[in-house]
Order: sequence, then C-alpha cells, then structure tokens
Amino acid sequence: MSNYKDIQKANNFFKDNIPDFTIPVEELRVQAEKMYGKLPVADDVATEKVDINGMEGEWQIVPESKDDRVLLYLHGGGFLFGSIASHRGETSELGRAAKARTLAINYRLAPEHSFPAPIEDALKAYTWLLDQGYDAKNIIIAGESAGGSMTAGLLMSIRDTKLPLPAGGVMISPWIDLAQTGETYITKEGIDPMNSTAGVKYLAETYLNDTSPETPLASPIYGDLRGLPPIYVMVGEVEVMLSEALTFVNNAALAGIDIRFRSFPGMVHNWPAFHSFLEEGKEAILSAGDFMNEIFSKQTK
Repeated sequence: MSNYKDIQKANNFFKDNIPDFTIPVEELRVQAEKMYGKLPVADDVATEKVDINGMEGEWQIVPESKDDRVLLYLHGGGFLFGSIASHRGETSELGRAAKARTLAINYRLAPEHSFPAPIEDALKAYTWLLDQGYDAKNIIIAGESAGGSMTAGLLMSIRDTKLPLPAGGVMISPWIDLAQTGETYITKEGIDPMNSTAGVKYLAETYLNDTSPETPLASPIYGDLRGLPPIYVMVGEVEVMLSEALTFVNNAALAGIDIRFRSFPGMVHNWPAFHSFLEEGKEAILSAGDFMNEIFSKQTK
C-alpha cells in the first residue's frame, strides 16, 4: 500500500494541474496535454502510427506483447480533450500487463464533434482490426473515464451490429451516467480532487449537444447489457463516479454477464495513470492484466 505522501502526490497532481473549463476548448486541450505530459512513458515502448480509414491510430508495442493479442484503448478526457500522446504511459502499461499490442486512437472530440461521433470512431477502429485479420476473440476493449463509457457503448454497438464480439472489456473509473443521478455526486463532492458536479455537468452538456443524458450509448447504465462479453470495472473510492459504477455492475449481473468489480480505497479518478509512483496504480494495472490474461486464455481453449 502506498504511503500517505504518494497518495497526496496523486491528489495534488490533479489539484495543481486540472484544466480550467472556463477557457476556450483549444486552450483547455493544451493544458490537458501539458498535465498528462508530466507522466512518464517506459523506455521500451515502441510506437507505430497507423491510418484507420482517415483516423489517426498508434500501435504501442512492448517486449511482452504477443502479435495476435490486441488491447483497443479508448482514452478519457470528458470527450473534450485527451489524445494518444496524453495517455501513452498508461495505455502501454496496460498492454504490457495483457501481453498485448495496444491500439490507441484519436477519436473525434466535442464540441466540434458531439455524440455519437466518438462511439462511431471506436466502432470504426474495431472494424478496422477485424479487417486487418485480427480475431475478435484476441481483442479486448478498455478505457478510462469517458473512455470507460465508450468501452461499454462500443460493446453494445458491436453486439447490435452483429459483429463478432471481442473477448472482453476493462472499464477504469467509468463515466457512465451523464445524467449524474448517483449519490456520490453529493457525498464525494469536494473530496474528489479531479471532478466536481459543475465540471462534469459542463462536459456532459457539451458532449451531448441536446441529446438526452439517458441515451444508452452515451450513458451505458441505461442500456441493455445482455449478451456482452466479460467486463472488469475498477473505480477509486473517493470518486464522484463511484455510485454509477456500482449501478452498472449490478445491472450487468442482472443481465447475466460475467462482471467483475473492484473498488480501491482512497484512490482518485483514474489512479492507474500514476503507476510510476503510486503502488495502487501498479496494482490496478496488474489486476487488469490478470483479468485480461484470464479472458484471453479462455478464448484459446
């Protein structure tokens, strides 16, 4: 378990660097890139740019990567900011834990491209992987925050379009109720150093652009989860988004899918990003890796 100093370092990282939502979106994105740019990327991560039918993608490969395994990662950032580059340190380590090649994408962002553009881009990336010859059973989809929402939304989209389902999904600190109905938006307000009720409301309204926040592909807790592959949900105990993660897990269990859940005491939003100095960040990545390796192994039997 991390000491108090390391936990405070993670808390202060957000408090000291959190983007200002009152400034123009282009400046907000610059601030976000600068914030995440302070997090390291391992020296042994090899990258390769790819064109996914007009969308920018990047392969991230580490020595542990198996050529036939793919982790399709959907970054967070409230649908307004974030990129391949900003999340590379986290995405590449999750790929390492899964013994997989990571495919990260620069999906379209709001307000220029509101809902459902990011989900459409995620589906494009998944279809591209299938067209490249990757077997669906060797693909896992993962994402954090807004990317966690996209992970569930993409899984539902794949099911509904009758494409072969991937092996599973990993949702880290998922933002899956854009209507903000969960009680922890009240009980964790002022405790969560990253998210405030007002800030989340602004991001939701900008992304939705008058679409109902209860639309399932935007807020997967309102969706039909039947028939989805195994999913692992991880959330920090101090997050305003804790209660919606619990609701999603309950809904998934009632839908009969293989759902796993773990709450990390004292952890902030997307704490695995701090794996370079936070023991619980390392533990979360390894925990996700255990799940992914289990699911991949079942597919080969």
